[in-house]
Amino acid sequence: MATTKEEQVSNLYSELKKTTDEYEDERSLSICDSIIQLDPDDQVALHCKVVTFIRLDKYTEALSLITRKFKKSDIDLNFEKLYCYYRTNQLQPALELLNELKKTKKDDVGLQYMEAQLLYAQDNYEASIKVYEKLLKSTNKNDRLYEEIQVNLLAAKAGLLFANPKAKDDVKEPLYDVSAPGAYEVAYNAASVHLARSELDLAREQLESARKQCNERMTEAGLSHEEIDEELAVIAAQLAYTYQVQGRTEEAKELYESVLNSKASDAGVTAIVSNNIVAMQETKDLFDAAKKLKVATGKEAENKLKRYQKRVIAMNESLLQLYMNKHAACRDSAQRLIAKYPDSDTLYLILAAATYHQSKGEKAVEELKKYAEKKPESLAIRFATIQLQLLQSQPAEALSTLESYLKVIDEKNKKGFYHQQPAVVALLVWLYEQTNQSEKAMETLDKASTLWKSDSSFLKSAPASIIKQTAAFKLKAGRYSEAAADYEQLVKADPTDSQTIAGLISAYAEIDPAKAEQYGDALPAIAMHHIDVDTLERVVPGVKRGYVKKDPKGTHVKKVKTKKKRQPLLPKNCDPSRTPDPERWLPKRERSTYRAKGKNKKAALRGPQGSAVEGGGIGGTGSANIGGRGAPVVVEKEVSEPKPQASTPSSTAAPSKAAANKKKNKKKGGKSKW
Repeated sequence: MATTKEEQVSNLYSELKKTTDEYEDERSLSICDSIIQLDPDDQVALHCKVVTFIRLDKYTEALSLITRKFKKSDIDLNFEKLYCYYRTNQLQPALELLNELKKTKKDDVGLQYMEAQLLYAQDNYEASIKVYEKLLKSTNKNDRLYEEIQVNLLAAKAGLLFANPKAKDDVKEPLYDVSAPGAYEVAYNAASVHLARSELDLAREQLESARKQCNERMTEAGLSHEEIDEELAVIAAQLAYTYQVQGRTEEAKELYESVLNSKASDAGVTAIVSNNIVAMQETKDLFDAAKKLKVATGKEAENKLKRYQKRVIAMNESLLQLYMNKHAACRDSAQRLIAKYPDSDTLYLILAAATYHQSKGEKAVEELKKYAEKKPESLAIRFATIQLQLLQSQPAEALSTLESYLKVIDEKNKKGFYHQQPAVVALLVWLYEQTNQSEKAMETLDKASTLWKSDSSFLKSAPASIIKQTAAFKLKAGRYSEAAADYEQLVKADPTDSQTIAGLISAYAEIDPAKAEQYGDALPAIAMHHIDVDTLERVVPGVKRGYVKKDPKGTHVKKVKTKKKRQPLLPKNCDPSRTPDPERWLPKRERSTYRAKGKNKKAALRGPQGSAVEGGGIGGTGSANIGGRGAPVVVEKEVSEPKPQASTPSSTAAPSKAAANKKKNKKKGGKSKW
C-alpha cells in the first residue's frame, strides 16, 4: 500500500530521533538528507543536519549550511554559528557575534560559557578564569555542565601559570573533586595546575590516576583501540613531561616513543612530544632534532597549540640553528620572534649568542645594551652582557654594567634590595676584587652581612655557607675581629662544624692566642689508626722507594746506580777467532772477489774505449779481423711453434712473456748479415 509524503516524513523523523538518542550520527545525517530530499525547505530537518554536522566535528560544513539556508529563517542558529566560528579558529567573527548576542541575552549560561571559551582561545586566561568561576558558583553540582566548567577552569589556570610563571601567587590552590567515577579529565587538568606550580609529585600522582581511570572508562564503553590511544596520548605526553622535569629521562623517553608509535592523530600532541624529545636530547643528534622540529612547526599543529607553546617551539628552532652553526639564519629567526614575543628575555640572549659566535663580541654587547634600555629591570639581559664582557677580559666594563643594573633596582625597589640576593653580592664583590677595589668589596660585604644578620626571615631561609664565606673573606682581608665574631655566631649555631672552628681559631690566633688554644681543644682528633707509622718512617719524601734501602745501622742510604754494559751486536754464524773481511763495508761491485754476470760480463770484456782487446781492431768493435781468426759461425736455432690452445671465453688479458719473445725471435731470425 502506497504511503503519502507526510507519512514518509513522519516515519523518517521517528527514525531520526532514535538514531540521535543512540549517537548514530552518520545514520542521522543520512536520514536528514532523505527528509530534505522530500521537502527541501524543511527547516527542522536542516537544523537537525547542522547539529549532526557539529556532532561529527564537521564545523565548516555546518557553517556553510547555516549561511546558505538560514538567512531569513525563523529558527535562531546564532549559537550554533558562534560555536562553529570558535571551532574553526575564526575568533574575530566569533567575538563580534558574541558581543551582538550579549545585548539581548546577557544572562544566558550558554553565551557565558562560549565567552569563557573564546577568551581562553585568545590566551586571555585571567578574564576566562573570572567567567568560569562565576559560572561554577551559579551551576548546580548535579548538573552535567558543572564538571565541564570545572575542567575548563582548571585548564585556564594551568594556561595562565605556564604562560606567566609570576602569576603563581595570584592563582589559588586548585579545588577539584576526582572521586566521581570517570573524572579523569578533572584529574588531568588538576595535574597540569600542579605541574605549572612545580608541584611535581602531586602532578605525577594525578596523571597516573587519570591515565588509569581513562583506560578503564574507555574499555568499559567498548571504544576501539584507536579512540583509546587518542584519548590516552594527551595524558601520556603530560606524564612523560613530568618525568622529564623530575630527571627520569629514560621513563620519559619511553612514554614519548609510545605516544609517537601509537595511532593517535592529534597534531598538537605530536608537536609537543617531538619538541620535548628534542629538548631532552639537547645537542646529541642535531639532524634528528631538525626532523622532529619540522613536525612540531607544521601547519597541522598551528591551530592546536597555545601561544606559549608556539613560542617555546620557535625558540628551540632558533637554538637548533645556533647549534648547527647557522648563525645568520638564527639571527633572522630570533629577530622575527622578538617582534612577535617582545617580552621573552631568552630570545634576546639567543640573538646575542648568534652575534657573538660570528666573532662579533663587541656588537653582541652593544645589542644587549640596547635591549637593556628597553627592559632595564631584566636580570637575564644584564647578566648576559656581563658574561660577554668578562669573556673579552673587560672586568671594569662588567662592573659598570652591574652597578647600573643595581642602581635601577634601587630606584624601583627599596634601598639595598639586591643585598638579599647572595649571588648578586658575590658577583659584585668579585668584580671589585678584579678591579683592585678591595675597600668597596669589603663595604658591600659589610652592608649585606649586616642586613642578613638583622633579617630573621632571611637567616631562616639562607644557608650557613653565606655567613661562612663572609667570615672567610674578612679573615683573608685581615679583619680578624669581625671574622672572629662571625665565626663565633656560626659555632654557636653548629658546634660540630670543624671547618668553622678552624676558621675561628685562625682569627683568634691573630688577636687572642689564648682563646685560639681554648678552641683548639674542640677540634676533633686526627684519626691515626689507619696509618702504618713504621712504613711511613722508612719513606723518604720525594724519593721513590726503589732507590732507598736500609743499612744495618738504621740510617737511610741512597742506593748506588749500576750501569749495565750492553753486549755488542754480531751477525749470525760469526766466528770471533777469525779476522773479519776488510772489504766487508764496501759495495759488492767494488770488492776484489766481484765477478760480473750477464750483460755486465759483456761490458767487462769490451773494456773502456781505446783499450786493446783480443780480436778487435781500433776501438775494439770487431769490425776488422786483424788477429787472423776466422769469422764466427752463426748457428741457427730452431724455433718450435707452440701448440694451439683453446681460447678462454669473454676474458682478455695482457700477452704472455713467451708470446713477446716469439715475436722478438721472428724479427731477429735468419742468418747474420755479417
